[in-house]
Formats: sequence, C-alpha cells, structure tokens
Amino acid sequence: MNSRISILLIALLLSVFGQILSAKDAESRAAFDQGVVKEKAGDCKGAAEDFLAAEHWADDPVLKVNAIKRAADCYEKANLMFKEFECLESLLNAFPSSIDYPATVQREYVIATKFYQGRRDPALSWMPWIKDKDRSMETMEAVLKHAPFAKFAPEMRLRLGKIYIEENKIAEAIKTFRDISKMHPRSQEAKFAEFELANILIQKARRGDGDGAYVRQAQDTLRKIIDKYPKDPEVGWAKETLGEADDIAAKRLYGLASFYHRRDRDDSAQRYLNDIITTYPENKVSDDAEEMLEKLNEDYKPSGMERKGNYVVSYKAEKMPAEVDRILIVPENSNGKWMLPIEDLGLGKKDDKPTDKKAEEMLGKILPDKKPSGDARKDEKEQ
Repeated sequence: MNSRISILLIALLLSVFGQILSAKDAESRAAFDQGVVKEKAGDCKGAAEDFLAAEHWADDPVLKVNAIKRAADCYEKANLMFKEFECLESLLNAFPSSIDYPATVQREYVIATKFYQGRRDPALSWMPWIKDKDRSMETMEAVLKHAPFAKFAPEMRLRLGKIYIEENKIAEAIKTFRDISKMHPRSQEAKFAEFELANILIQKARRGDGDGAYVRQAQDTLRKIIDKYPKDPEVGWAKETLGEADDIAAKRLYGLASFYHRRDRDDSAQRYLNDIITTYPENKVSDDAEEMLEKLNEDYKPSGMERKGNYVVSYKAEKMPAEVDRILIVPENSNGKWMLPIEDLGLGKKDDKPTDKKAEEMLGKILPDKKPSGDARKDEKEQ
C-alpha cells in the first residue's frame, strides 16, 4: 500500500514539474517571438532584451543558445559592443560545443581591439554623449583566457601589459610580459616584452629593494637582452641600464658590509666586500670595498686596477639635412594665392590712429565694388 502511494506521489510530482517546464518554455518562446517582432521593426536594443528574457525563462538548451545568439546579433546592430561581448562570453562559457568557437573568439578579439583603440559605448541611451568606462582590460583578459595561443595573442598580451602599467597594476604587468617571453619566444612582441620587463624591474630596484630581488631580476633580464639582441638599436640602453643595476647591487652589498663593520662583525663584513670585488670588479664601488677591506685585513693587497665606471650610451650629433624647397611661403611672396599682404594700419601707435577715411580706402582696395560712405564721397566732390 505504501509503495503504491509513493509511486503515485512521484508520478504526480513529475507531472507538475513537467507542466512547470513546459510553461517556462512557452513563456520563453513568447518572449522570443516578441524579440523577432521588435527586430523587424528596427528596435534592436529592445529585441535583444527580449531575447535575453527568453534565454532566462528557457529550459531547453537549444532555445537558450538561439536566444543568446539572436541577442548578440541585435546588440551588434544596435552598436552596443560591450553588451554584445557579454552575450558572446555567455556562449563561450556555457555552450562552447554548440557554437562556432573560433569565430566567436575572433569576434571578441575585434571588439576588444575596438575598445583598445578608444571605442566607448554610450552609458545612457537617452544621453549618448556620456560614455561608458574603458572596457579594454576586461575584454582582453577574457579573450586571452579563451585563446591563449592564438595568432593575435602575443600582440594582445603586449597591449594588456601596457594597460596594466597605466593602471599601476605592476605585478600583473610583470607576469604578462614574462608570459609573452615564455609562450611566444620567437615573436617580435617577445623582444618588446623583455625590454618592458627590464624597465619595470630597474625602476622597482631604484626605489628601494630590501632583499635585492628586483635588481637581480633586472640584471638577469638585461643580460639576456644583450645576448639575444646584440645588434638591436636599443641594446645600448640595456648595457647602460645593466651598469646601473650593477651599481645598485654593489652599493647594497657595501651597505651591508658597513653595517656589520659598525657592529664589530668584521668577518661578515669581509665576505660582503669580497663579493663586491669578485662580482663587480670594474665597478667604482669596488674601490671603496678594497679600501675598507685593506683596513680590516692587513694581509689583503688592493689590485690597483683602474676602473672606468659604467657603460654610457653615446649618440652621434648630426646636422639637420638642408631643405631643397622652401618650407613656408609668406603671403607677400605668394602672388596673392594665399592671402592679401598685411598692411600697417597704425594700430598701437598713439600718434597715428587710423581714421575712418583711411579705413574706407583700405576697404576699397579689398572690395572694389564697395561704395564709399558719405564722408568719403564728400571728400571726393571737394577734390
């Protein structure tokens, strides 16, 4: 008896649940049909909202996918790119096997590029001059998540890294530039990423580097740049910056040696001084290190080598090439092509104020058909 009651209850629940599902799909189809009507009438934004409502109510996966696709198409027609991008994201994340995945990612790439180039959607439809915020960062991050090794990925990662720098997200920028070198080592963008990474690291080292991590990373990156791109026009900057990084590292070690010396721990101080002389033999900080080491250890003899200092980029000064043609033609030498010669009207001179008669004469030269005023005609009759 109990088993029969249980079966009846289960059947009743399934029947009710099925009716609820069919009711939801029916409501979804009604919203979908309403969206089709609005799209044909030219109300693409309203149609997209109805298609998204249809997706919300639908339980059928096919109906959901079709509704989101139609919403994305309508937002594209309405020129609302970020709304379209959100629809594409829903398709890629929830229904990747039901769509043309490469084409959808490519469309997202186009939208992200538009935002990077300055595109901004209107924030309010009834106030189109008020623009929405920059969506470059979030759209690029989403695209690279879907296609990390696409053909456009190196360029997009480089752009994203520069955006991170502008937004002061330095940790994200460092990671992005390193990803370019690891994931796209043979691309042209890898070289630019390595230069950007070295620039960030040396700036971090300049501001204070407690454990010396940033300066060591800068040194490694700059040495790789010099080895990989020996003929690059910017390799001079890398050599000069490497000398600066060595100087920062050597001064840090010298500071540690001085610290231990002040606390009468000369054995530790001598180890740091020896590290300076061994690791940076051509750096001028080694002169100070040898001087201190000679005082701490009577057996030590300075090398006496002449240290020239860090590498400095030298630029060849050249004259600006002469112009064959005239750069600028003054109005007086244009034979009336550009504008009439500027005549002195005596403005600004206390003793020579322009009279009405003089102004009439000037106007007559400019506009020959202009008839003189009454005062000017009287002067003509008297003559």
